[in-house]
Amino acid sequence: MKRVWIVVAMLALAALGSFPAFAQVLPPLDHFRCYYIPNQPVLNVPIQLQDQFDAALPVPQNFEKINQLTLARICNTTKKLIAGVTTPMTNPNHHLAMYQINPQPIIPRTVLVSNQFDGPIGVGQTLMVSDARFLLVPSGKIPLPGTTPSPSPDLDHYKCYAAGGNRVNLLPFLSDEFIAENTFVLWPVLFCNPVLKIHGAVTTNIQNNRDHLTCYATTGTTFAGILNPPGVGIRNQFGTVGVPVLKPDMFCVPTQKLSWSVEVPPPPTSSAPSPAVPKPAGAN
Repeated sequence: MKRVWIVVAMLALAALGSFPAFAQVLPPLDHFRCYYIPNQPVLNVPIQLQDQFDAALPVPQNFEKINQLTLARICNTTKKLIAGVTTPMTNPNHHLAMYQINPQPIIPRTVLVSNQFDGPIGVGQTLMVSDARFLLVPSGKIPLPGTTPSPSPDLDHYKCYAAGGNRVNLLPFLSDEFIAENTFVLWPVLFCNPVLKIHGAVTTNIQNNRDHLTCYATTGTTFAGILNPPGVGIRNQFGTVGVPVLKPDMFCVPTQKLSWSVEVPPPPTSSAPSPAVPKPAGAN
């Protein structure tokens, strides 16, 4: 009888497929400070993206089809100090290349999020989100000259949407590979979902569907005392490129998405045609 129970237990563990003791443990998502790239390289690369917003749409609209990527920023892992609380870097080798994508459909959404910049505890932040603007790609990065390392495999891709919300108006001390200083954080500008990416025959799946990023505009920091802005080598699935970088203008914060909904436009109040707008006197 004991042997039978052992066999049953082994079959039950096999049926679970993924036993917690053997599950992959991903590091916590870091903060990222994003530096502007001038003379932005353009790639004509066909890819498909699907995130949590896309998956809720009917086929075939449930994938966004991208055909152009413009390298706009490089985002460094960043240590943050605010109100006496330090959030360290989990993995200094994590970097995200920010590519602007070709225009996508505008679908207004309301998203309730929570992160370290929340106001009253438990309230969170309400973001008004519209169209997808950027793709964040895990990348290896090194100051030039040098051999650029491969990107870390334990970091997701993110698709970022234009977003708006209340001002934050906080002054954390931020420290990354380039600059360590107090930086004024202004208002949310992007909300980013983890995203599945199909590039040719390669599908890059989402590893952690709970972590998101909210990116905030920051004050216009410059490389004080540095005559020549640093040049960096960036390496990822789209190749290797060397670029200069200018001042940081965004700070992306790990975020939990609490809820979201699509904004449905209100029905017209009347079926009567709108009256013609009268022309000013003397107009043709």
